[in-house]
Amino acid sequence: MKTLFITSTCEYCGKTLTALGLGKRLKSDGFKVGYMKMLGIFPTTMDGIVVDSDASVVCDVLELKDSPENISPVIMTQDVIAQAYSGEDLKLDEKFVKAHNEISKDKDVVIVEGTVIFGEGSLLGLSAKDMINRLDANVIVLDNAKKEVFVDDLLMAKDILGDKIVGIIMNQVELPKLDYIQRRVLPYLASKNINTLGVLLNDPFLMSVTIRELAESLGGEIICCKHKQDELVERFSVGAMNVEGALSYFRKIRSKAVITGGDRGDIQLAALETNTQCLILTGNLYPNDVIIAMAEEREVPIMVVRSDTLTVVQRVEDIMSTMRISDKRKIERATQLVNDEVNFQLLYEQLKLK
Repeated sequence: MKTLFITSTCEYCGKTLTALGLGKRLKSDGFKVGYMKMLGIFPTTMDGIVVDSDASVVCDVLELKDSPENISPVIMTQDVIAQAYSGEDLKLDEKFVKAHNEISKDKDVVIVEGTVIFGEGSLLGLSAKDMINRLDANVIVLDNAKKEVFVDDLLMAKDILGDKIVGIIMNQVELPKLDYIQRRVLPYLASKNINTLGVLLNDPFLMSVTIRELAESLGGEIICCKHKQDELVERFSVGAMNVEGALSYFRKIRSKAVITGGDRGDIQLAALETNTQCLILTGNLYPNDVIIAMAEEREVPIMVVRSDTLTVVQRVEDIMSTMRISDKRKIERATQLVNDEVNFQLLYEQLKLK
């Protein structure tokens, strides 16, 4: 049995979707697969048991039958944090190892979705480094190449984990960086005995959010075209310019939501004349009947929110950077991306899987 531990150099690097993609491919290649999430931070219920919401989705997609208590054995709550600060020995590491032992039975590979390599979970005695050593796990390190020092982070991960790293995956890489990474970075990493399993380009679709999710997060009221709430928004535009500039700007961006003041009817009309998925009107101001009629004709939901435009923009940025997986369309896209771009032959060689 092999344990494959997925860690990263930064938060929200795509560990869950990577675990899903790896799990689906391993299963399709005939391996018996288990999955665990080391530290849950988004609680939900599964069969009446509190588990991490990401773990619940992975189990559903991979059709896993293991106990929810073992799949997501540790949930980080305020009570748990308070107990840790008080010095109480929570023995969460032992709880996790015990759950891993149960999951491992009759499995070929157990995928552990871990934490950021640089200390996350240490307060609870669940650092990635310690758990990797306890489980004698093989490791994949994710990085998104967004920081200037991303190569330094990968080298530090290599210093920390050594030969336990079977490879790295660069995820969410922006297209302008691809040539530089392929010509400069990958050969350098290879010279340091760091295998690259894949370079996955950033896909805005995977960072998209449904209009329904936006309304829930922003506390917004959808006043028309509610039947389109499950449409996905990939990009956001702020309408704070003149009409001529707005039209030119909006025409360049597809699958977008336009954020603008509820009193800017001119901008709202301009947005509706282009490929717009949703209008988000700020300041708790409602549009006039002409705007509503045009939106209904073009099936573009209008959302009214209380907050001002700047606050809404900041909140949307937070939502997009921390979006959880749930939408089946995004799951299918992500798992296909992993299947197409990860070098599974090299991975299997490193894991000695046949």
